[in-house]
Amino acid sequence: MPAPAEPAVSLPADLRTPALVLTDDPSAVGARDGVTVCDPASVPQRDGGWASVSLFLADETALRRVVSALPPLGRARSYAVVLRSAVSPVTLVPRPEWPALAELDVRLVDGGAATRVELVKGVPVADVLVALARGTGSPAVAGHGGLVAAPGLDLGLPAVADVVTDDVPASLVTAPPAEPSTILAVEPVLVPTGTDLEVGPLDEAVLDPRGSGLPATRPAVDLDPGWQPTAALVASLRDVEAVRVTWPAPERLVAGLALAGVPLVGVAPVPPVARERLGDALADLLEPGAAPLDRDVRSVLLSRAAQDAHAVPAWRELVGAGAGLRVASEPTVSVVLTGGGDEHARAQVALQVGVEVEVVEPGAAPTGDVVLETAADGWWGPDVLRDLLRARRWSGAEVVEMPAEVVHAEAIDTTVRRRLETQAYVAGPDRFPGAAGLVLVDRALAGLGADERRAAGATTYRTSGLGHVARLRGHAGVGDLLRREDVVAQWRGLRLGPLVAPDAGGPR
Repeated sequence: MPAPAEPAVSLPADLRTPALVLTDDPSAVGARDGVTVCDPASVPQRDGGWASVSLFLADETALRRVVSALPPLGRARSYAVVLRSAVSPVTLVPRPEWPALAELDVRLVDGGAATRVELVKGVPVADVLVALARGTGSPAVAGHGGLVAAPGLDLGLPAVADVVTDDVPASLVTAPPAEPSTILAVEPVLVPTGTDLEVGPLDEAVLDPRGSGLPATRPAVDLDPGWQPTAALVASLRDVEAVRVTWPAPERLVAGLALAGVPLVGVAPVPPVARERLGDALADLLEPGAAPLDRDVRSVLLSRAAQDAHAVPAWRELVGAGAGLRVASEPTVSVVLTGGGDEHARAQVALQVGVEVEVVEPGAAPTGDVVLETAADGWWGPDVLRDLLRARRWSGAEVVEMPAEVVHAEAIDTTVRRRLETQAYVAGPDRFPGAAGLVLVDRALAGLGADERRAAGATTYRTSGLGHVARLRGHAGVGDLLRREDVVAQWRGLRLGPLVAPDAGGPR
């Protein structure tokens, strides 16, 4: 399968001059009167600033990386961002304090994206470019919290500050910026010399699992070592049965595809060097002798392993540990047992790993950063809460749902997998009568209905529902559950899949 071709998208011909064009491919821009074309790392000084500032870059990841570490660029009123490869337009949400927009043109062009912005007055360049960078990928700003150092602590690193921001994506750089950044509120942390950068950090807000719930319509393909881990490549692989990995293969490519939930299968043993770089959890899934897994289960497990080892938050932890820095902790979770909180429900909460959690009785005030509203009337895998937090982190959504995708109907002793859109932003949580999904919300939104949350501007992301099995009691709702057009699969008895009972060894 060939890599996506380079499109012919180009910068507008009528840039306001004097114009600054920052690009990773100067030869593709060409010389123009009044236009200065340069690499983002070598911006020249100019008295009076620029009438327009444009970016001409490879893709979404390049945009977010460049905008993270720009030098001071003053103010401008005209902007253009052109990505040679993109899966969605680069959108802009104007800030309320900005002057009025005179022009906003956002479009996909020849496999890339082009956005043009004109304001009636100049505004700080940093503000506009940050807003545009956040208009790619998910609404997240790449990670939960920063790196924190005690004031005055000598870390022996060339660039470090008391707090590292989440702005855009990067708080980890391989070389210090030439000048203080106007984008990041503080200096980024320099990745120590000698650190293995063959794999991470990977921007999980661009290489994310959105769309991985789509069914396969094409057979498996072989991984091409010439591919680059981009959003466009991921989009082109969403409908394949699997991607076969043979070695040698670029570990960063393998980890990037895994991060995005592309179903990878190994056809040869993982070499020791690749295993060391990828980590055991990810490498084990790529061994040819790995346990046979359904395509969608494999997708979830691969994404988990790559997020925990190679996404920006994981790298913050790695660099922080090496530099003596404290890493901002994951959000704490309050679980509100709305169904009465029987011992079975409490047992499901007690199974959870890697999460600080409290159980809250109905009517009591939760104290966690986020709140899980659920009856807990079913069976949970040990990673349910971590999966919800992972999805919240990279999706940027205020509401994250793990729907009742798999339901056990007690009245007929049958387990059914429902046909649902998952790994996608949705209008509101699934509401199947009698079998509720799990809904994680920011504490400020706890107790509000779906309509009230939407009115407050909250977005909802629906992650895979295979991490738990909902229980349907009685006969009400059984007919709806068994509607042929809504059934993906069904089994006699209670079936706990590998994400719910990893050591179960099959159906129960």
